[in-house]
Amino acid sequence: MLKSANHSTCPSVQPALMPKDIMNDVDLCVWVAEAKPGDRIVYYRGHLSRDRQTHGEGYPEPVRRKIGEIGNCAWMLADEHWVHLMQKRIGIGFWEYIAVRKAETPKLKPVYRVIQSLASKGAKEKRDSPAGLTATVNATGPPG
Repeated sequence: MLKSANHSTCPSVQPALMPKDIMNDVDLCVWVAEAKPGDRIVYYRGHLSRDRQTHGEGYPEPVRRKIGEIGNCAWMLADEHWVHLMQKRIGIGFWEYIAVRKAETPKLKPVYRVIQSLASKGAKEKRDSPAGLTATVNATGPPG
């Protein structure tokens, strides 16, 4: 027998979110570092790909940016073999995004790997930008 969704628990309207309501990417990394294999955490509820995009009835920019950060962080942690990523549908167009801690452990702690990935991505973006082509970097400190 097919069970139908309980519509009283299915959100029919997009909840109002503030950046503080969304899990921080560093908090997710800390959880991964402390979690045991098989532990689970819901790192986002909603529609991750839609909620991070600009559209008519979407979230404001700070909220979309925070949603993108947690989504990117979870993806990097999965790519680095720290977690399995899963989704559980809890309503029409509404999911729980779940990270499950894997058993194998890479050499570096997850927060360092994510920070390294973000730093290298930022450095690459600066190199690829027109301003980055003419700027020089002083390794001893800020320009004087």
